Amino acid sequence: MSGGHLVDGGRMARALRASGLPALWADRYPTLADPLAGARAAAHVSGSLGRLPVAYRVGAEVALRTSGLVLAMCSATHTAYDRLPGFGRLLAVTDSLALYGGLDGEPDPWTAAS
Repeated sequence: MSGGHLVDGGRMARALRASGLPALWADRYPTLADPLAGARAAAHVSGSLGRLPVAYRVGAEVALRTSGLVLAMCSATHTAYDRLPGFGRLLAVTDSLALYGGLDGEPDPWTAAS
């Protein structure tokens, strides 16, 4: 394994870390609690969102940064977060991307360092 999935990843990766979603994934999906699987999941999510068209990319970054505040207000419960307008869809999308990236076994070449 190259380890390219452990690279910083830029603005989207920082927004994802600030969102608190990786901790939620680890709680909800025990397989993603493994540090390597969690790193692959985060790299896949941030890499996928980072390749959206500009307007969507900016919206995704704002949503991720806002979700950190939302999680703090919801006492970091997955269920409360899921019920908030708009955030349930964000959670569904990022959960799917995280599971794909974390369970695939190899880093996504799109998110690996060049």
